[in-house]
Amino acid sequence: MSESINLNDDPKYSRVLADLDNIETRLLENGKLMELTGTVASSVTIEFGIYGEGKDAEPSILIRVTTPDEIDPEEDVLDDFEDFVIEELEAASLEWSQEVKNSLGDNRQIILIINEEEY
Repeated sequence: MSESINLNDDPKYSRVLADLDNIETRLLENGKLMELTGTVASSVTIEFGIYGEGKDAEPSILIRVTTPDEIDPEEDVLDDFEDFVIEELEAASLEWSQEVKNSLGDNRQIILIINEEEY
């Protein structure tokens, strides 16, 4: 598995990028993002990347939320948000080619980052 995959540079990942965009849109449409942040003035981006520094860096799925205000979400709201993203990714990945699945790996940690702070 390559740890430095740039999904934007390889056409075989176009389906993955489209699925990530669709999940982001569903988070907005179904109110999950609003429930997490308390405002419609928030955004979310989901990406495959590396999280951590040096030897602690690991392949991860990064869920980046940006909101204008500091928030302190309840644990069950955080869990529900992450669970939704995980379920959507699992469903979407059923349509990805085996080559894409192998290159992305199946043991990536999920990292939720809100306003640059890990939750």
